[in-house]
Amino acid sequence: MCGIYGVYGGGVSTGARVPAEEAWLEDAGRLLRHRGPDGCARLSCMGGRCLLGHSRLAIIDLEGGAQPIGNEDETIWVVLNGEIYNYVELRQELIAKGHRFRTHSDTEVLVHLYEEKGESLLDDLDGMFALAIVDEKKERLFLARDRFGEKPLYYASLDEGRRLVFASEMKAIVAFPGLDNHLDVPAIAQFLAVGYVPAPRTHYRAVRKLRAGEALSFSPRARDTDARLRTWRYWQPRIELNGAKPPTHEDAVEEVRARVLESVRLRLRSDVPIGAFLSGGVDSTCIAAAIRELQPGIKFNTFCASFDNPQLDEAPYARMVAKHLGTDHHEVHFSSDDLLPIFDALIDHYDEPFGDVSMFPTFAVCRAAREVCKVMLSGDGGDECFGGYSEMFGYYRWHGLRRTPGINAAARGLRQFWGKSWRGAGWLGFLSKSDWELLHTWDRGNVISSYFTPDYRSAAETGLLELEASAREHERLPYPLSAFEATASSYLPEQIMVKVDRASMRASLECRAPFLNPELMQFATNLPLDYHFRAGLGKALLRDALPAWVPPEIRWRQKRGFTPPLCHWLRAELKSEMENSLDGGMGELRTLLDPSPAKELFRQHLAGSDHSNALFRWLVLTRRCRDAFLN
Repeated sequence: MCGIYGVYGGGVSTGARVPAEEAWLEDAGRLLRHRGPDGCARLSCMGGRCLLGHSRLAIIDLEGGAQPIGNEDETIWVVLNGEIYNYVELRQELIAKGHRFRTHSDTEVLVHLYEEKGESLLDDLDGMFALAIVDEKKERLFLARDRFGEKPLYYASLDEGRRLVFASEMKAIVAFPGLDNHLDVPAIAQFLAVGYVPAPRTHYRAVRKLRAGEALSFSPRARDTDARLRTWRYWQPRIELNGAKPPTHEDAVEEVRARVLESVRLRLRSDVPIGAFLSGGVDSTCIAAAIRELQPGIKFNTFCASFDNPQLDEAPYARMVAKHLGTDHHEVHFSSDDLLPIFDALIDHYDEPFGDVSMFPTFAVCRAAREVCKVMLSGDGGDECFGGYSEMFGYYRWHGLRRTPGINAAARGLRQFWGKSWRGAGWLGFLSKSDWELLHTWDRGNVISSYFTPDYRSAAETGLLELEASAREHERLPYPLSAFEATASSYLPEQIMVKVDRASMRASLECRAPFLNPELMQFATNLPLDYHFRAGLGKALLRDALPAWVPPEIRWRQKRGFTPPLCHWLRAELKSEMENSLDGGMGELRTLLDPSPAKELFRQHLAGSDHSNALFRWLVLTRRCRDAFLN
């Protein structure tokens, strides 16, 4: 796990190094040091036209794995952020073909695999990664991001497409001399709608990010402007309804067990201590149990968060699992007293506006884990593989009624009659919606009419139309299969993985997610829906695959989620912060946004309604963007 950064195209005409770019390389290394505190190295290649930098968190081959790493004649150079889990098998195949290795690192595998297969090397990789490969002979820079977007990669095209700068985090890109820091209005609209900015946009017009499973090729000397920079998706989650006969339920359970074990086995490869996050939920229990099965005599550490509110606190369940597994278990208590000391710094650290309040306890747990371990395994991805979100298993409970003629119209009428406050509005809302409405979860009208000033509504509309177009890519599938695919394509890489990467790397901690294995996800999401949903619960298949010792109160408990008490915080600890964001804290955003609707939401929130998500997004946005420029 590391930070990577570089610039290609500087000094193209003369081959000379540019002092401002070399100074930026030092700044980028400093700004990304939290991602790799164990070492920092820089390289000038291609006659000074390409500069590469790497901040290292040493995990594999502690003595010999420094980067950048080149091939024998130093015409190919690689920097990597992440881990290639199947590097041992790939290394053996490459040695058999005559390649010579100078290190035992996973990164060097990329050098020789690129020599063999070029850009198609991505097809062979099982890992989480953001990588950059410089090919001096072809005068090309090649960038790629892993399939599920576990590792980030930002870039900016400068000088009319003749120069490209890239980095693991946007803070390094923004520090590049002369970069345009004007706001991207469509991206702001997308953030207010869903709580994150989906790739390829960022909240700056000049900066873009690779999507999960996307690659980029940059050749600054190409005559055709379009040929200088091209991007393409080499992989994305797809559910194919091929009509093949599924395995029996019993065979599916055994196959899930075997696939999870194999995925965990590969992710236990490390030269430093490994632990596991353990919430006491189904996903993290499955991963921790797999570690114990693979390493029966080895003690390992588990970590969980605890909260004052017993309705949110999962620590007692985690304690039960840890006791059975015999782990060294650590509970990290997070209260309102822990929030304000890290509030501003963590919002700034995420660079882009990011609306998931669980980033605060996530960072607290990562910081505590880093005192003991350098690598942690998590249960992220279990919901996307096995149908863990409430909207998905709500389908199972009501899907027969939803397809009864006239039920949608009747449910719409009942909901309108009783109003949203009625206790049955939840299931009425589900019954009254079409498959498309279930997939389209944001309120476009509220975002456009309530927040944006008239001069910017058209630009905001562009961003929301992009969200709709992205959601409609999954309409070919019936609900909830469309939701399986959509969450794996967008919510997972753009929210879950962003939260985990920034929080863990702020603490210089590597997080690995065994469920994020393409073959495992493809197998699970192509199984019959009845395997996943039972008695109003999701992840029934994964629950069945848990070891026999797991007690019913863990195996069959409802999904709770990692949710701190934001509703209370906005009425107490964050009240003054919210008031400032609605008044004097808007800065340049006053031209773009009208605070009146948000003020009304806040008034209602203080009076007892819950508008936590919308208000927190507003608060984060004003903190991150108040000093940026619009025009």
